[in-house]
Amino acid sequence: SEVYTRQAFHRSVVAVAALLAVAAVLVGMLAGDTWVLLGDVVNWLNGNTGPAYTFVLDQRWPRVAAALLSGAALAVAGTTVQAVCRNPLAEPGILGITAGAGLGAVSLLTFVPLAGVWAVSGVAGLGAVLAFALVYGLAWRGGLSSDRLVLIGFGAWQGGLALITFLIVSYDPWNTGKALTWLSGSTYGRTATQVLPVAIALLVLTPAVVAARRELDLLALDDDTPRVLGVRLERTRLLALGAAALLTSTAVSAVGVIGFVGLVAPHIARALVGGRHTRVLPVAALLGALLVSVADTLGRTVIAPAQIPAGLVIAMIGTPYFVWLLWRSRATEASR
Repeated sequence: SEVYTRQAFHRSVVAVAALLAVAAVLVGMLAGDTWVLLGDVVNWLNGNTGPAYTFVLDQRWPRVAAALLSGAALAVAGTTVQAVCRNPLAEPGILGITAGAGLGAVSLLTFVPLAGVWAVSGVAGLGAVLAFALVYGLAWRGGLSSDRLVLIGFGAWQGGLALITFLIVSYDPWNTGKALTWLSGSTYGRTATQVLPVAIALLVLTPAVVAARRELDLLALDDDTPRVLGVRLERTRLLALGAAALLTSTAVSAVGVIGFVGLVAPHIARALVGGRHTRVLPVAALLGALLVSVADTLGRTVIAPAQIPAGLVIAMIGTPYFVWLLWRSRATEASR
């Protein structure tokens, strides 16, 4: 039957996306300025490699894990934000989260030049949460308007970027390269302890978002339908956006500022499996993980031993996609 065929196709999409994500992880472990063989990875897992390959793979696996988990977190957050805002062009950055994280990191590097990577990541996460709280508080006027949230979030995003630029050009120029590299989104120098927060956030918050899939379906329609069906609209919005903020802040803390993942992955997922979040969420998470993993691997192999931050690689893909999406949205509105 048609229903069975459609369900089989949806399962196939999930399976293919999962296989591609696994393949991206495997290639990420093999590729880099020093290429290794699959047998070397197997020996490393068994503790039988020499010191040279052990060092290479010990440094590489946290980068691969950070890219994989952060991509999934950003995609789930983007899916949630688009549903709550009912805006196909929305993504976590529109809540001011990424700008808050970037401002926190650059501020620390400016005033504490010798700050370590862990300190930078922690302050970035704090900045992300504070920025979200500010945007949500300003957008609340006896209720939350999706349009007002987007407008205030966009203003906070631009304001944060302006402050970041001011700090970079006005203070110690010796830290400019370090700040810009972090703002470009990079897995360089990641450690297992820095990957742990985003892993915990995914394990705790993704099941919570999946459990609210019905509410997300209703929120994506309008304000009236959820109320008629008994959904506590403001509470659901706050919890959903709070989960998106935490997922994004931990991802940004792990890999820096990477844009477009929360925009591109949910859109591709909806194009493949439709609009119901019970199907969109797993596919979007896998596609986000795949996108950041591939971008990170390309960035550290194309011009090795030099590296291109993963965020810049994704921007090369995401910018034309965003322009095309905006053009298509306007064309659709004009045809109505």
